[in-house]
Amino acid sequence: MTPSESAGEQRPEDDTALLTAALNHSWTWYDEHMKRVFQLINFFIVATALLVTAYASSINGKHYGFAIALAIVGLVLTAIASASALNQATAGGKAEDALRDMEGRIAGRLGADSIRIVEHQGGIRHTPAAAGITVGLAAGLFVVALIYAAIH
Repeated sequence: MTPSESAGEQRPEDDTALLTAALNHSWTWYDEHMKRVFQLINFFIVATALLVTAYASSINGKHYGFAIALAIVGLVLTAIASASALNQATAGGKAEDALRDMEGRIAGRLGADSIRIVEHQGGIRHTPAAAGITVGLAAGLFVVALIYAAIH
């Protein structure tokens, strides 16, 4: 018996309640940050739709200065939304190792490899790549819109 163990006390790796709490903590951390990523993406899509509509109306009304301003606002919005989403996705991804470890311990104790979801999924950090593609396309759209308005 080690000095930190008292008679009849289980080792931490054998404590089901502790293991469950660790898994719940890791999952909650991941889930909350990924929810924020998707909220940011939803906000960005709605804001972009409004900006594109206002931009199109400005171009149709030959208000090119206002269209340029809207394109710049779109670029700034894209930068802010992408930085925020990337920050949240990175923070959420930090739970991947903990989830893999907790799932591995549970799978080992139950003899159920199917519970190793993070391992079978091949990683949960794909959100930054998808967000990067979306942000790149949006930034390209606003740059083209800016150039179009500026040359007219």
